[in-house]
Amino acid sequence: MPSNDININSNILKVDNNQGLVLGWGIVCKVDGEDYVDLQGDHITELAMLNAAVDFMKNSRIAKDMHVAGDAGVLPGSIVFAFPLTTEIAKAFEISVTQTGLMIGMKPESDEILNKFKSGEYTGFSIGGSILPGGSREI
Repeated sequence: MPSNDININSNILKVDNNQGLVLGWGIVCKVDGEDYVDLQGDHITELAMLNAAVDFMKNSRIAKDMHVAGDAGVLPGSIVFAFPLTTEIAKAFEISVTQTGLMIGMKPESDEILNKFKSGEYTGFSIGGSILPGGSREI
């Protein structure tokens, strides 16, 4: 029986040394107009991403070290920026895009973690979550 846990991996686009920010896609929904499905077979719809982003930014904004579960993985830092870019939002802002999803800016307060992004040891964000009862792998 498949797990109800999901793990979305996405790429880092920029490390801003002046601000100590790591910028990239937290969630990818579409690429070139087609649904993006990750290596685990998960797809997050634009609506599900938007709903999750609202909840996450209101209630959590916690950053964790990649693949470290529980309190041991909580970083001294947080997600300080999040911009949901759906097809409709891009159109409203007259932005031409090849990818939609959640763009985020993470500010690790730990030099050790920031240096892992700078060095290329960490190349992306790993977003974890769970599928609610009655849900599907296409969220």
